[in-house]
Amino acid sequence: MKGEQAGADRVRHSYAPGAGDVRLVTASFRTHHFVPHAHSEYAIAVIDRGAEAVRYRGADEHAGAGGLLLLDAEVIHAGRPAASEGWDYRVFYVPPGLLAEIGGRRPTFPAATPRDPELAARLVRVHRLLGEPGTSPLLACEQLHEVLALVLARHAACGPTQPSRASWPAAIGRIKGYLAADIGRTPSLAELAELVGMPRFVLLRAFRTVTGVTPHGYLLALRLRHAQQLLTAGHSVARAAADSGFYDQSHLHRHFRRTFAATPGQFARTGRACNDVQGGPATES
Repeated sequence: MKGEQAGADRVRHSYAPGAGDVRLVTASFRTHHFVPHAHSEYAIAVIDRGAEAVRYRGADEHAGAGGLLLLDAEVIHAGRPAASEGWDYRVFYVPPGLLAEIGGRRPTFPAATPRDPELAARLVRVHRLLGEPGTSPLLACEQLHEVLALVLARHAACGPTQPSRASWPAAIGRIKGYLAADIGRTPSLAELAELVGMPRFVLLRAFRTVTGVTPHGYLLALRLRHAQQLLTAGHSVARAAADSGFYDQSHLHRHFRRTFAATPGQFARTGRACNDVQGGPATES
């Protein structure tokens, strides 16, 4: 719900990395009243503090701290404080085409303020991740897809449709080869989808189904495997990090320790793997 800043009211807009058509809003309103208006996007919001009252589809809806607010695109609504302290919230403004791509058809949300604390907490975590500088666009797109798919599965009127899977293994094999050809580069989900002629989030679902991880998780496994090989060959941790596509040594250290229960330095000193990455992709970040 885009509004003008006034007094103590604050609004910050940004766009999701890897999915620039998804607008992110973090706002704090104390006294602002929104006149009746509509958005071309769906609004998926979590109330961080206070409470908002929304006039929507002829009814008065109230969303308090930890509550969800799910508004269909193109539907007129108005908003105002429902508590003396106003309200803070985080909002995903999602184009209809993106939700249709994820769910297989354009959805509608029958309930504007469903109670789902677990989903609300996850939406907040993803919203924060997407706003962090340096977040990988590929990881951001994957996390966004997962949480939006969960919103649709739990609260949309229509369930997702499953496209034919006959072509999935060949397409995923091509993506795996593409990632392995240059492990130092992180392609966007849109780039991978274009490579095999699949919608972005169909590709993401297919990749996870075939491999058990997302493209980002698979790429991380390739990087860890290469770092392992370099360390075994006697190269320094710094060299292993740089040549395997990690930002720096701390980035390699974090993922290496979580995956193999040992630091790169410990691995290099022992000269043997603490956990063989050849057995499968690493855990995603």
